Amino acid sequence: MDFRVMVLSLFLWLFPFGASAIDQLDELTELVYQYPSKAFSQLALLEKTFAANHINSDINQLRLSVLKCQNLLQLGENEAAINVAQLGDARAKQLKLDQARPYFLICQADANLNNNNIQNALPLLDSAITLARRYQQPQALVDALRLRGQLDTDTDNFSSAIEDLRLAIDIYPDIHTQTQNWIWPPQAYIYAAMGNLLYATHDFPQAMYYTNLGIQSSDAKGKVLHIILRNAARIALDNQEFDYSDQLEIQAKILLPELESPLELAYSYAILASIALDKGRIENAEEYIAIAINTFQKQNQKVAIMRSNRLLAQIRFAQHQDDEALILMNQAIEQGESLNQYSDLKGFYGIMSDYYLEQDDFKQAYTFLLKRYRATELANQEMNNARILQFKARLNQQNIGLTGNDHAPESDSILQELNVDWVYSTLFLIAMLLLGGMIWYLIDKQNKRAPHIEGDEPVETLVQQILSVLNNAKQGNYPLSLLIFNASQIRQVDLPSLQDELQHRLREQDKLIRYSMDEIVIVLPHTSTEGAQKVITQLVACIQPWQGSSKVNIGVAAMQQFDTLESLIKRASINQLGKVKSGENN
Repeated sequence: MDFRVMVLSLFLWLFPFGASAIDQLDELTELVYQYPSKAFSQLALLEKTFAANHINSDINQLRLSVLKCQNLLQLGENEAAINVAQLGDARAKQLKLDQARPYFLICQADANLNNNNIQNALPLLDSAITLARRYQQPQALVDALRLRGQLDTDTDNFSSAIEDLRLAIDIYPDIHTQTQNWIWPPQAYIYAAMGNLLYATHDFPQAMYYTNLGIQSSDAKGKVLHIILRNAARIALDNQEFDYSDQLEIQAKILLPELESPLELAYSYAILASIALDKGRIENAEEYIAIAINTFQKQNQKVAIMRSNRLLAQIRFAQHQDDEALILMNQAIEQGESLNQYSDLKGFYGIMSDYYLEQDDFKQAYTFLLKRYRATELANQEMNNARILQFKARLNQQNIGLTGNDHAPESDSILQELNVDWVYSTLFLIAMLLLGGMIWYLIDKQNKRAPHIEGDEPVETLVQQILSVLNNAKQGNYPLSLLIFNASQIRQVDLPSLQDELQHRLREQDKLIRYSMDEIVIVLPHTSTEGAQKVITQLVACIQPWQGSSKVNIGVAAMQQFDTLESLIKRASINQLGKVKSGENN
């Protein structure tokens, strides 16, 4: 009896400690973004407390790693953040806590974006979004959509960016509906990302509206508020709100001490320098950029040094020190070419072309104009390659068998219902595993025997061809339509034969690709919406025998000038969903 009392007393003592630990982790979530240096100290203290008491759960340990990873990002320690994220992801897999994995993938993606490594960041973000949806993690989904929206904004993929950011804003109120909290971005950052997108599309009043929403958010404090005020000063300036821009700039400067990381301070000074330059305050701009360059050189931030040289060159042009400005611009161009920063090089060549045009040196102006055109082509090619990697990652993920994860909970519930002896339970589980393995082996064998769905061409080649068709349609200003069909009700082994039959009904210039496990995408160049409807009628007749009695619904979308492949597919999917709902209502 005494032993039971001791156990009960211990439990009652441990329970408040566990609840207190969870509360501390929740408080640290906001602190990580707002006051990262303060959060770093508290995280280290909490880590020691967990280790000393030996009562922390695996979930709390993983959550501590997630917070630590994001904290390192906020302090500018990108390489350290990547190491923590990779270890955390491996630990989550080992513990079978897959709901934690999207947070570590987001952290890795964010660090790669900070290092200008878009090719690694895009597939990581796509994987994070897939896992966040699968395991119902709105906190991760909001953050991944925010990051992808920011990336698309930076690469002028505006239609995709606005869809991601609108979805993030809609989902944000639901972030606390999940059973286990991990980490979530400040709402102010979501609004700020939307403001930056609208600013990039030159919709300055709407950009100012969303940025003000960010400023007014309850979580806009410390570093978060400084960053939004800094961006708002730029937007207000271009929106002709000069007095308001000055007020915002002053408020942003007051909060500069909140940035305890030298690298973060340097980035802020560089942005304040660009604002001061546009306001005609040349001396202030020169002072700010000198501080920034000094830090960037100490930290060996090559891309930041390159961009700072470009800004300093513009300051020298404004001071009519053309010779020194040209030296700085040539240095920036050399750095950009060695780092393959084609997006930056477009701007650099443009500055040089405009300068020589003003000097009536048309030969040099034309030379830099050609270089700018070439850099634009290389930048687009680089982004297309990154998108192809993203599509490949999506296809690989959806082709991986998830049989073990899907059936494990079902097996557990069956065993609980049967309430059999543990020996029989073990035998039952072994039998289920053997049966699952045999089924997987037979399906895999059938798939290998079946003709390859995409023919002899690899997936990346087909995606590249489709992107090329889209670009040609835009340049040639001719219509293009995209069809999407969900083949989930057709057996996997029958899909190759069905796709061969569909291919025979299409023209030679039409492109057909297996976009995901259950989705077939068809691109119809030189085809209007009316023509696409006629093609749909032919394809429905072809698909219906394979699908049986259920109705065949094919989504359609007509290309607009600013469309990307992703946005076209999304609109076609929405059209298909509308047809499904309409059929259900009828």
